[in-house]
Amino acid sequence: MNNRILVIYATKYGATEGIATAIAEGLQKKGLDTDVRNVKEVFDITGYRAIIIGSPIYYGKILPEIVSFVNLHKNELHEIPVIGFLSGYSLLDISPEKKQAANAAFDPVREHIELRYIGYFAGKISEEHLSIKDKTLMKITAAKPGDYRNRETAIIWAEGLVDLCMLQL
Repeated sequence: MNNRILVIYATKYGATEGIATAIAEGLQKKGLDTDVRNVKEVFDITGYRAIIIGSPIYYGKILPEIVSFVNLHKNELHEIPVIGFLSGYSLLDISPEKKQAANAAFDPVREHIELRYIGYFAGKISEEHLSIKDKTLMKITAAKPGDYRNRETAIIWAEGLVDLCMLQL
């Protein structure tokens, strides 16, 4: 097994990719070889020493392609550390209640594997690409369009994973 880390993300409108890229940058700053891939492009996880999986939260749930990926690769994922991260507008203000609700979004993943740790990141919301359903929810919840992602926060979080030995075998 090599020392590579795989950062996998699902995304609906592209914002979670930016967080995944920042996480990879933080790991690379700590000297770890890191690959970043959209979950739809990952078919083989052989040889990775750890995997970080991330998804935005929509309607209290992660995207289904993450759950499908974990179910498909659960045997391999039991052998290595797996860390999760979530993104979304609802994580802009991460109160204990919101953190608990967000944490529950990973329950379908936990049916198959153990997550060693979870990170929570504010997302991006832009009306131009939203579905009618998402635009309606945005109005109901009074969500304000904007890019609330903080690249430096994601980099520091990833560096902390190494410092706290979350990625050790």
